[in-house]
Amino acid sequence: PDVLRMLEKALEQGWTRSEMLLQSRTIPGVYVPSLFKQEFDADGAPVFPLKPLLEDYQRPTRRIVADLNNAAYPTRQVVPVGAVHNRLSLEIARGCTRGCRFCHAGMVYRPVRERSLDGINELLTKCLNETGFDEISFLSLSTGDFSALKTLSFGVLDRCAREQIGLSLPSLRVGSIDDEIIERMADLRRTGVTLAPEAGSQRLRDVINKGVTEEDLLLHAQKLLEHGWRLVKLYFMIGLPTETDEDVLGIADLAYKVVDWYKAVKGRKGVKVTVSVSSFVPKPHTAFQWFPQNSREEIERKQQLLRERIRGGGVSLSWHDSRTSFLEGAFARGDRRLGAVLLAAWRGGARFDGWSEHFNYRTWMEAFEACNVDPHQYANRERRFEEKLPWDHLSCGVNKEFLQSEYAAALAATLTEDCRRGACGACGVCPALGVSVQDWRSKNA
Repeated sequence: PDVLRMLEKALEQGWTRSEMLLQSRTIPGVYVPSLFKQEFDADGAPVFPLKPLLEDYQRPTRRIVADLNNAAYPTRQVVPVGAVHNRLSLEIARGCTRGCRFCHAGMVYRPVRERSLDGINELLTKCLNETGFDEISFLSLSTGDFSALKTLSFGVLDRCAREQIGLSLPSLRVGSIDDEIIERMADLRRTGVTLAPEAGSQRLRDVINKGVTEEDLLLHAQKLLEHGWRLVKLYFMIGLPTETDEDVLGIADLAYKVVDWYKAVKGRKGVKVTVSVSSFVPKPHTAFQWFPQNSREEIERKQQLLRERIRGGGVSLSWHDSRTSFLEGAFARGDRRLGAVLLAAWRGGARFDGWSEHFNYRTWMEAFEACNVDPHQYANRERRFEEKLPWDHLSCGVNKEFLQSEYAAALAATLTEDCRRGACGACGVCPALGVSVQDWRSKNA
């Protein structure tokens, strides 16, 4: 809204585009790239961080919505035709402090903020009246951590039962939903359920600070199966820092343990476990921003390990194309030189690359070559702590010292507490954004 008001003023007063951008820098949370200069060393390599051109505009800082209840929300959502997710998505909270070390969103959307129960119910009524959806999905980074989830769920489940509406919960943190909610959800039209162990071994789950055990996962899956679910999706990543082949094969072993439990208790077949495996991509503003991405060849080798281990028996496997993951890795930690690559790929015919039938890997490689840019230098190279990064001139609120300490904790496979329930981890978000740590913790306890 602030940018739109600035644009309205610019049009009324006849500002040029440059004048508009110059004035936009005064709006908190706005980044104007043209007000930062790219410099190069004697060898022609870019120098980071980018140099600010104005004294009063040194390091743009992320701006947050302090109170979700006062934030606008789209009640007239577009009703899709033939969409993948044909349901109403309702955001109940924003931010997550679980501290998974690979998670970009978990860092840049801190601190946690929740909508009130009254606010959620009011939005729910408006959204359903405007769209006519017959399925609801609660949206947040960690829905199971919503502080009033049971009260919210019971109220919504009663309504769903009356109006023949389905309720789906997004990818759930293992152990975040209790028996009573599962039991009530079982009375409704069941959708599939997704659990996200992320890694196949306990050691690697500790490396990424997932904070769940194999026992937690199996117990959660058992509760779902006991209450009538027959389709369980398990989400994992391969290529995580310090990963071994044993960690990779642990993904298959964990999936078959879920199937074996069902057979032992029910005495018959019938459960389907889908293992979905994506390739880890190191992201800016996370503890793993210095870690190299596995090469395409290594990712494909690990995928083959899983294909050889998973051969039916109630378990199916899906995986991401290593080529698209490689491109994501290159652009995730890229700099301004990649703008020319994007333009060259588009001019070469790159369109709708998210659909496999339109994706042409050769087009992208030709674009990199034409621009004299090596994508492996972005995706597959380890960064040093003392190295200046392309995004160092921007602040999401989390300080680099905290991320470095988390990187060291990952290598030691030690866990960091969730600051909503344990000690403050000194990530820097609260003071950087002007939030009182004490007030925030008392509100979100």
